[in-house]
Amino acid sequence: MKGFSRSFSLFLLRPLQYLLDGVFFATGILLLVRFGLEFYRSSAMESLRWVIWFRHLTDPVLAVIQAGLSQIIPISPNGARFLPLGLSVVVWMLRYFLITYVKNVRLRLEEPSADSMFTPKKKKDDRAVDMDMADSEQSREALLRKYRDIEKALKWSVKKRCTFLSIDVVGSTVMKQGKTQTDISASFQAYEEMLRKIFEKFGVWKQAWTPDGVMLCFLQRDMAVGAAVRTLQSLKKFNATENRLGVPFKVRCGLNEGEVAIYDDSKLEKVADHVIDVAGHMQKHADEDTLWISEHVHKELSEKSGFRFTKHVVDGYKVYEWSLDAPQLDRDTVNTSVEAVAAEQRPAPVAVSAAMSTPTQWTPPTPPLTPPPPPVSDGVQRIGRYEILEEIGRGAMGAVYKAQDPQIGRTVALKVILTRDLPPGDLAVYKERFYREARAAGKMAHPGIITVHDIAEDAYGTPYLVMEYVEGKTLDLLSSPAAGERMEFSRCLEYAIQVAEALDYAHRHGVVHRDIKPANILITPGGQAKIADFGVAKLIGTQYTQVGQVLGTPAYMSPEQLTGAAVDARSDLFSFGVVLYWLLTGEKPFAGDTITAITYKVVHTTPLPPKQLNPALPAEVDTVLLRCLAKNAAERYQNARDLITDLQTVKAGRPLSAAPPPVGL
Repeated sequence: MKGFSRSFSLFLLRPLQYLLDGVFFATGILLLVRFGLEFYRSSAMESLRWVIWFRHLTDPVLAVIQAGLSQIIPISPNGARFLPLGLSVVVWMLRYFLITYVKNVRLRLEEPSADSMFTPKKKKDDRAVDMDMADSEQSREALLRKYRDIEKALKWSVKKRCTFLSIDVVGSTVMKQGKTQTDISASFQAYEEMLRKIFEKFGVWKQAWTPDGVMLCFLQRDMAVGAAVRTLQSLKKFNATENRLGVPFKVRCGLNEGEVAIYDDSKLEKVADHVIDVAGHMQKHADEDTLWISEHVHKELSEKSGFRFTKHVVDGYKVYEWSLDAPQLDRDTVNTSVEAVAAEQRPAPVAVSAAMSTPTQWTPPTPPLTPPPPPVSDGVQRIGRYEILEEIGRGAMGAVYKAQDPQIGRTVALKVILTRDLPPGDLAVYKERFYREARAAGKMAHPGIITVHDIAEDAYGTPYLVMEYVEGKTLDLLSSPAAGERMEFSRCLEYAIQVAEALDYAHRHGVVHRDIKPANILITPGGQAKIADFGVAKLIGTQYTQVGQVLGTPAYMSPEQLTGAAVDARSDLFSFGVVLYWLLTGEKPFAGDTITAITYKVVHTTPLPPKQLNPALPAEVDTVLLRCLAKNAAERYQNARDLITDLQTVKAGRPLSAAPPPVGL
């Protein structure tokens, strides 16, 4: 009899458990839906037939419940809107406690009694066995996933100290011009084989090759330095015996060291880290046939002979240099006198053959692959009439110097722009366009635009610009992680309005920048934003289009720039939107590890609304930025003036008016 009672109770409890679970679940969901409809009431929702039907069905029931509860707990009229939410919470709590109670009762009844402890257990039916097996497999899979997650977290929480060496061939494009494919392939293959033998001898751990360069990872600092030095020492013999191009191989090497999350199964080309970036930047800025290392790496070297301290700074790190031709001096023994500096920076004499001895056959020296040091006369470096005070920066497109104009005593910024990748036949056309665009930029006079004072050519025939010299920092340095806390919202908007006003002025004068990015926006100590390189970026774009390279930073470029479509002022507004998005959120809207990935995102994907990354932002910021970042130029702001109006509205804390339909420029 007792066994029958137990079985009958179990028979009733299981359906009762499922019934209660379903009823409470459905009731809770309905109350949540009711709350949603009540709380988010709108004219659009009121016009839907099913919403009207649902309200007619539920309002009487909820009214009765509310009336009953009001006798116990008074509810204010304003609080009545939250009644469905409160009831839903109560229902879910009751569901949890009642279902738990019923389940515990059922489990106690399923336990074998004392009388049945010694009786044979019944076999489970096939369905129960299958359910147990399914539960077991699911549990096993869940445990394996958890184990893999823990393993991955532990793996990436431990970093390894590595040394990264970047090596690149200088001027490889020029080397290949006019040569047969056989000679090009044979020479570069022999060069690569020479490097691989050197790297293997010095115990390289990982390698990532590009057509003309390589990034290497070593676990020992001195071995990485040894591989770089041996590479430079081997070039002379290689050029004499295996190079078939007639132009010597010259390389630049950059080295940096730090803690990086990298492991045996990591592919070097997939690893992204600031330590690797610094090594690449050291190589990019280095002189030909030299090795550049940061100061903190130099301090840790066991053998420092052959390195000398330089005045260069890359990514905030002071630079030491090793070169076959340079004096083998340490920092403490460098002679800093004017005579020593002048002798060190004086260009090497050019040998002239007998065939070139007549005046009619003389040709000017070929522009070097990197900007040469300014020539020295009377102990002073000069370019044209301008006296060079110091080098401000150096990059792939040239070098920028702080200089003095002796005629009027004005301090200027002098930018030398390389034309090394241009075929000789295109050089004259490029220079003509350069002067035309630079003159157009020079006519602009606006407090938010760095003024162009002069244009000319240096002794190598390379064009240079003389611009207004401005004390201050670029926007990328002010907002970098090293700068500390994120810039205040009001200050971000102030800078954004100033930049937009400068763009509006330039666009109304028919000038499009084409390379708006944080590095081209300078902030003065007085808080004035100034845009650099107006008119110059367009010319550089012409040059780089001819050699098949991408201008600027793809993450800040518009879809039409990346796809080769026509570009107008609205392209600058897209780039402006990317800059402001990054400034307000700390994230780029189109981030990626490769140019291909970034390009795909710029052209095809919609970024996250900025408020999701920075909840402190007002909702109007999403409206402004997503309109700036529209893929179709016709859906963006059609001019900077409309953008300025909306930015000023957001800054004042007022709601934006309805956006007008797009119109053509």
